[in-house]
Amino acid sequence: MKISFTKTVRHFKVQKALLGALILLAAFSAGPAWPRETVSGSGLKQAIIRYDSIHHPVAGRFGMVVSQNSIASQVGRDVLASGGNAIDAAVAMGFALAVTLPRAGNLGGSGFMLAHMAAEEKTVAFDYRSVAPMSASVEKFMRADGEMDMDKLTFGPMAPGVPGTVAAMHKAWLRFGSKPWKDLLKPAYKLAHDGFEVGHDLANVLNMAAAILKFYSSGSAYLKQNGQLWQAGDLLVQKDLAWSIGQIMQHGADAFYKGELADAIVKAFAQSGGIINHKDLAAYEVKERAPVATDYRGKRVVSMPPVSGGGVTLLQMLNMLENFPLADMGAGSAQSLHILAEVMKRAAANRRSLLGDPDFVKVFVDGYTSKELAKVMAAKIDLKRAADVKTIGAEPVERYESRNTTHYSVMDKDGNAVSNTYTLGYSFGSGYVADGTGILFDNQMRNFSYRADNNHMNALAPGKRMLSTMTPTIVLDENGKVLLVTGTPGGGRIINVLLQVLVNVIDFDMNIAEATHQPRIHQGWRAQPLGIEKGMSPETIRLLKEMGHFVDMQQTMGSSQSIMWRNGTFYGAADPRRPNALALGLNRKP
Repeated sequence: MKISFTKTVRHFKVQKALLGALILLAAFSAGPAWPRETVSGSGLKQAIIRYDSIHHPVAGRFGMVVSQNSIASQVGRDVLASGGNAIDAAVAMGFALAVTLPRAGNLGGSGFMLAHMAAEEKTVAFDYRSVAPMSASVEKFMRADGEMDMDKLTFGPMAPGVPGTVAAMHKAWLRFGSKPWKDLLKPAYKLAHDGFEVGHDLANVLNMAAAILKFYSSGSAYLKQNGQLWQAGDLLVQKDLAWSIGQIMQHGADAFYKGELADAIVKAFAQSGGIINHKDLAAYEVKERAPVATDYRGKRVVSMPPVSGGGVTLLQMLNMLENFPLADMGAGSAQSLHILAEVMKRAAANRRSLLGDPDFVKVFVDGYTSKELAKVMAAKIDLKRAADVKTIGAEPVERYESRNTTHYSVMDKDGNAVSNTYTLGYSFGSGYVADGTGILFDNQMRNFSYRADNNHMNALAPGKRMLSTMTPTIVLDENGKVLLVTGTPGGGRIINVLLQVLVNVIDFDMNIAEATHQPRIHQGWRAQPLGIEKGMSPETIRLLKEMGHFVDMQQTMGSSQSIMWRNGTFYGAADPRRPNALALGLNRKP
């Protein structure tokens, strides 16, 4: 057989060029879920492309948005595509969600926002938690028998605190926004005015909430005529809400707190027996606070300070976990889950006893998040046996001193990031819509602690913010660049859900989709059972029971919306635990 030397050389060059191209591809597309190349020792055999995970995040070159609602995600990506920054997109999404996810997205609620501005190498925390009206008192929420009237605290015009969402969106835009204010609110206005198609999940939710929403006639905006049920494909039009958004478009936050819209809100509350008045609205102030942070295995975890109890509790748990070799134990192992559960118990005890509004009570943040305290707490954990939650009390942190919400995450091409969690409290909040405005109000007055002595850190007081578990979080890498933007709804489960997302990424080196999809656990303080999602190994559950954990199979936990940024590529993961969540990447330069 005659062999052509020329063809052999040409074949070798083609193989070498192919190998070089594959290596170049790996360099530019390296990421936690992208294909990786395997080449034989000689380097001459065809490369085999393999995928390391069955979980793949959405990728984007020039930005990423992730939210619990597909329409709102599209609104955010459109803002980025038009040249807006992360703050611009976050503002537009915040208003859009008030229209398209009415059970949680809001104008009549409150929340917390972390904004990281890459050029300034600075992260700012916007505290826009609801505050108690100035005429609020414990006595106004008591029944004749001296017990608290939980219905009054939960439903109707007495349940809302003074909302902060509109003020926060406007303040964040004034500080860091780049596009015209009106342009950012136009999508929400159009969605409310012209309507949008209802999906299966929203139809079900609206039908389930009908009993609450029909309690006040103004809630009819969310009810169909003649008692008919909502069906997927129906058009939801909200003309009153469109008018309110239009007022805010024209006049900024002043419309909500001082203008014609404020007049309509106050009139509605007065006529329906509520106590929010003009002075309450005009006095509302967004607090710009310094975030709390800790170093965890070489990463800088930045989160929300009090009155969020979530941030400091998350950091305290991470500080405890740093005393254990989780990576060696393995993801999802009984041993690692045992350690997580024991850490959760101890942190929950502190959160419920030692936190409140820092403008009203002394909160020992430095002591609470100190490595020294965490080491003391971690040393009390038995590696083989679960502690009885009744035996765990709050630690004296002074000695170390020197669930129906929604979250969305945004990053832009310049590395700016927003992590925003906001809420109405319950689904559809108090069920109260201020007549003529289309605005649903929260039921956050029930989030104060009502005790006989009324001296608790989270006791009700006029003008005071109520404690919250909302925990928007940003993780920075060793160079101070954003690595991860995340957050979740979930009430009392929020902090524990985020802990597991962070541990999955940092300790177990998972990509953000894989970290999101793993089965979760939840361990409270006074609730003895260890909650576990479906999907956990039966053998793991058996081992946890042998350690003394009382295992309870529970519904899904949280709905984290996260972005990871690695090697110049954005990776988004929308949590599949809630329908219609969507991550959208931007792949064309704005």
